[in-house]
Amino acid sequence: MAVTPMSTERERLVRDINNLKERVSLVWLDMISKQMTPAERQELLNSIESFLKRLDTLLDQPSTDVA
Repeated sequence: MAVTPMSTERERLVRDINNLKERVSLVWLDMISKQMTPAERQELLNSIESFLKRLDTLLDQPSTDVA
């Protein structure tokens, strides 16, 4: 039986953010099938893109893990 090392907090954060981004993308695909005006669709897309960029900035921050 192989022993796997525990994830660092940074690794968990990266995994969680990537999972969240994937779920947001799936919600977007579901939402575009709904009836919306072009303006509503664009507003939603802008909000999602802004949110995803914010998540990316969290990943760009230096790690504070102590080894």
